[in-house]
Amino acid sequence: MTSDRANRAPEIISRGRVEALSDGVFAIVVTLLVLEITVPHIAEHGSVTELARALRTLAPKFVSWVMSFVTVCVIWLNHHRLLTMVRRVDNGLFWLNANLLLWTSFTPFPTALMGDYPTNRLAVSFYGWVMFLASLGFVLVRGHLHRRPDLLQEDVDRTTFRTGTMYSILMGPAAYAIGAGLAWVSQIGAFIWYGAIVCYFVLPHSMRGAPLSSRTQP
Repeated sequence: MTSDRANRAPEIISRGRVEALSDGVFAIVVTLLVLEITVPHIAEHGSVTELARALRTLAPKFVSWVMSFVTVCVIWLNHHRLLTMVRRVDNGLFWLNANLLLWTSFTPFPTALMGDYPTNRLAVSFYGWVMFLASLGFVLVRGHLHRRPDLLQEDVDRTTFRTGTMYSILMGPAAYAIGAGLAWVSQIGAFIWYGAIVCYFVLPHSMRGAPLSSRTQP
Protein backbone atom coordinates (compact mmCIF):
# COMPACT_ATOMS: atom_id res chain seq x y z
CA MET A 1 0.00 0.00 0.00
CA THR A 2 2.77 2.43 0.94
CA SER A 3 4.66 1.59 -2.24
CA ASP A 4 1.54 2.24 -4.34
CA ARG A 5 1.04 5.65 -2.75
CA ALA A 6 4.71 6.49 -3.37
CA ASN A 7 4.39 5.50 -7.02
CA ARG A 8 1.35 7.73 -7.43
CA ALA A 9 2.94 10.67 -5.59
CA PRO A 10 3.39 13.63 -7.96
CA GLU A 11 6.82 15.02 -8.74
CA ILE A 12 7.45 18.60 -7.65
CA ILE A 13 9.33 19.45 -10.84
CA SER A 14 9.93 17.69 -14.12
CA ARG A 15 13.19 15.85 -14.64
CA GLY A 16 13.76 17.95 -17.74
CA ARG A 17 13.77 21.18 -15.72
CA VAL A 18 16.25 19.71 -13.24
CA GLU A 19 18.51 18.65 -16.11
CA ALA A 20 18.26 22.11 -17.69
CA LEU A 21 19.17 23.85 -14.43
CA SER A 22 22.05 21.46 -13.82
CA ASP A 23 23.44 21.78 -17.35
CA GLY A 24 23.35 25.57 -17.04
CA VAL A 25 25.33 25.49 -13.80
CA PHE A 26 27.92 23.09 -15.21
CA ALA A 27 28.37 25.25 -18.32
CA ILE A 28 28.91 28.40 -16.27
CA VAL A 29 31.38 26.67 -13.94
CA VAL A 30 33.65 25.39 -16.73
CA THR A 31 33.62 28.89 -18.23
CA LEU A 32 34.49 30.61 -14.96
CA LEU A 33 37.40 28.24 -14.35
CA VAL A 34 39.45 29.57 -17.27
CA LEU A 35 38.84 33.20 -16.28
CA GLU A 36 41.25 32.69 -13.38
CA ILE A 37 44.13 32.38 -15.86
CA THR A 38 45.09 35.88 -16.95
CA VAL A 39 47.79 37.11 -19.33
CA PRO A 40 50.97 37.94 -17.37
CA HIS A 41 52.31 41.49 -17.43
CA ILE A 42 56.03 42.02 -18.03
CA ALA A 43 58.13 45.17 -17.98
CA GLU A 44 59.90 44.53 -21.29
CA HIS A 45 57.27 43.52 -23.85
CA GLY A 46 59.88 42.29 -26.31
CA SER A 47 61.72 40.07 -23.85
CA VAL A 48 61.24 36.39 -24.62
CA THR A 49 63.09 35.37 -21.47
CA GLU A 50 60.96 37.50 -19.19
CA LEU A 51 57.73 36.30 -20.80
CA ALA A 52 58.84 32.67 -20.56
CA ARG A 53 59.62 33.18 -16.88
CA ALA A 54 56.18 34.71 -16.33
CA LEU A 55 54.49 31.85 -18.15
CA ARG A 56 56.32 29.32 -15.98
CA THR A 57 54.83 30.94 -12.90
CA LEU A 58 51.39 30.22 -14.38
CA ALA A 59 52.08 26.48 -14.59
CA PRO A 60 50.37 25.64 -11.24
CA LYS A 61 47.30 27.65 -12.26
CA PHE A 62 47.18 25.84 -15.59
CA VAL A 63 47.50 22.42 -13.94
CA SER A 64 44.79 23.17 -11.37
CA TRP A 65 42.54 24.52 -14.13
CA VAL A 66 42.92 21.36 -16.23
CA MET A 67 42.21 19.13 -13.21
CA SER A 68 39.11 21.08 -12.24
CA PHE A 69 37.83 21.35 -15.80
CA VAL A 70 38.06 17.60 -16.34
CA THR A 71 36.61 16.96 -12.87
CA VAL A 72 33.55 19.09 -13.61
CA CYS A 73 33.15 17.27 -16.93
CA VAL A 74 33.29 13.94 -15.08
CA ILE A 75 30.66 15.14 -12.60
CA TRP A 76 28.44 16.27 -15.48
CA LEU A 77 28.82 12.93 -17.28
CA ASN A 78 27.99 10.89 -14.18
CA HIS A 79 25.15 13.26 -13.34
CA HIS A 80 23.73 12.80 -16.84
CA ARG A 81 23.98 9.02 -16.58
CA LEU A 82 22.31 9.08 -13.18
CA LEU A 83 19.38 11.25 -14.28
CA THR A 84 18.63 8.91 -17.18
CA MET A 85 17.77 6.33 -14.50
CA VAL A 86 15.39 8.73 -12.72
CA ARG A 87 11.66 8.44 -13.40
CA ARG A 88 10.49 11.38 -11.32
CA VAL A 89 11.91 14.02 -8.98
CA ASP A 90 10.70 14.52 -5.42
CA ASN A 91 11.50 17.34 -3.00
CA GLY A 92 14.44 15.50 -1.43
CA LEU A 93 16.07 14.68 -4.74
CA PHE A 94 15.70 18.26 -5.96
CA TRP A 95 17.47 19.75 -2.95
CA LEU A 96 20.17 17.09 -2.83
CA ASN A 97 20.83 17.84 -6.49
CA ALA A 98 20.96 21.54 -5.60
CA ASN A 99 23.54 20.73 -2.93
CA LEU A 100 25.66 18.98 -5.57
CA LEU A 101 25.39 22.02 -7.82
CA LEU A 102 26.29 24.32 -4.92
CA TRP A 103 29.66 22.69 -4.31
CA THR A 104 30.32 22.27 -8.02
CA SER A 105 29.70 25.98 -8.59
CA PHE A 106 32.20 26.76 -5.81
CA THR A 107 34.97 24.88 -7.66
CA PRO A 108 36.55 27.97 -9.33
CA PHE A 109 37.55 29.42 -5.95
CA PRO A 110 39.64 26.51 -4.58
CA THR A 111 41.04 26.02 -8.09
CA ALA A 112 42.31 29.61 -8.17
CA LEU A 113 43.50 29.38 -4.56
CA MET A 114 45.57 26.27 -5.22
CA GLY A 115 46.89 27.72 -8.47
CA ASP A 116 48.03 30.92 -6.75
CA TYR A 117 49.50 29.15 -3.69
CA PRO A 118 50.67 25.71 -4.92
CA THR A 119 53.17 25.32 -2.09
CA ASN A 120 50.74 26.34 0.66
CA ARG A 121 49.49 23.27 2.53
CA LEU A 122 46.18 24.87 3.45
CA ALA A 123 45.42 25.96 -0.12
CA VAL A 124 46.16 22.52 -1.59
CA SER A 125 44.26 20.76 1.19
CA PHE A 126 41.31 23.16 0.86
CA TYR A 127 40.95 22.14 -2.79
CA GLY A 128 40.72 18.50 -1.76
CA TRP A 129 38.04 19.18 0.84
CA VAL A 130 35.89 21.13 -1.61
CA MET A 131 36.17 18.27 -4.09
CA PHE A 132 35.29 15.96 -1.19
CA LEU A 133 32.07 17.90 -0.58
CA ALA A 134 31.20 17.93 -4.28
CA SER A 135 31.71 14.18 -4.61
CA LEU A 136 29.83 13.64 -1.34
CA GLY A 137 26.94 15.59 -2.84
CA PHE A 138 26.83 13.13 -5.71
CA VAL A 139 26.87 10.19 -3.28
CA LEU A 140 23.99 11.72 -1.31
CA VAL A 141 21.92 11.94 -4.50
CA ARG A 142 22.58 8.28 -5.22
CA GLY A 143 21.84 7.39 -1.60
CA HIS A 144 18.46 9.11 -1.76
CA LEU A 145 17.59 7.21 -4.93
CA HIS A 146 18.67 3.97 -3.27
CA ARG A 147 16.31 4.66 -0.36
CA ARG A 148 13.53 5.72 -2.74
CA PRO A 149 13.62 3.14 -5.56
CA ASP A 150 10.17 4.34 -6.68
CA LEU A 151 11.96 7.37 -8.13
CA LEU A 152 13.99 5.16 -10.46
CA GLN A 153 13.03 3.79 -13.84
CA GLU A 154 11.49 0.35 -13.64
CA ASP A 155 14.32 -1.30 -15.62
CA VAL A 156 17.05 -0.16 -13.21
CA ASP A 157 18.68 -3.10 -11.44
CA ARG A 158 18.52 -2.23 -7.72
CA THR A 159 21.42 -4.49 -6.71
CA THR A 160 23.76 -3.02 -9.31
CA PHE A 161 22.64 0.48 -8.35
CA ARG A 162 23.49 -0.20 -4.69
CA THR A 163 26.91 -1.53 -5.69
CA GLY A 164 27.54 1.56 -7.79
CA THR A 165 26.59 3.80 -4.87
CA MET A 166 29.05 2.09 -2.53
CA TYR A 167 31.70 2.28 -5.24
CA SER A 168 31.15 6.03 -5.65
CA ILE A 169 31.86 6.55 -1.94
CA LEU A 170 35.23 4.82 -2.20
CA MET A 171 36.38 6.55 -5.38
CA GLY A 172 34.86 9.95 -4.58
CA PRO A 173 34.82 11.39 -1.04
CA ALA A 174 37.29 8.86 0.36
CA ALA A 175 39.85 9.50 -2.39
CA TYR A 176 39.66 13.30 -2.05
CA ALA A 177 39.88 13.09 1.75
CA ILE A 178 43.16 11.21 1.34
CA GLY A 179 44.41 13.89 -1.04
CA ALA A 180 43.42 16.68 1.37
CA GLY A 181 45.37 14.96 4.13
CA LEU A 182 48.35 14.29 1.87
CA ALA A 183 48.61 18.02 1.14
CA TRP A 184 49.90 18.58 4.69
CA VAL A 185 52.77 16.20 4.01
CA SER A 186 53.60 16.88 0.35
CA GLN A 187 51.93 19.47 -1.86
CA ILE A 188 53.43 17.92 -4.99
CA GLY A 189 52.19 14.52 -3.85
CA ALA A 190 48.69 15.95 -3.39
CA PHE A 191 48.78 17.47 -6.89
CA ILE A 192 49.75 14.07 -8.30
CA TRP A 193 47.03 12.36 -6.25
CA TYR A 194 44.35 14.78 -7.46
CA GLY A 195 45.55 14.28 -11.02
CA ALA A 196 45.43 10.50 -10.58
CA ILE A 197 41.80 10.70 -9.42
CA VAL A 198 40.91 12.68 -12.54
CA CYS A 199 42.77 10.25 -14.82
CA TYR A 200 41.03 7.33 -13.16
CA PHE A 201 37.57 8.70 -13.86
CA VAL A 202 38.48 9.60 -17.45
CA LEU A 203 39.37 5.96 -18.18
CA PRO A 204 36.62 3.90 -19.81
CA HIS A 205 34.48 1.98 -17.32
CA SER A 206 35.65 -1.34 -18.71
CA MET A 207 39.26 -0.46 -17.89
CA ARG A 208 38.64 0.57 -14.27
CA GLY A 209 36.19 -2.11 -13.30
CA ALA A 210 33.24 0.18 -12.56
CA PRO A 211 29.74 -0.79 -13.61
CA LEU A 212 28.83 1.06 -16.78
CA SER A 213 25.21 1.35 -15.86
CA SER A 214 22.75 0.37 -13.19
CA ARG A 215 20.19 -0.73 -15.76
CA THR A 216 19.47 -4.35 -16.48
CA GLN A 217 20.15 -3.71 -20.16
CA PRO A 218 22.72 -1.46 -21.90
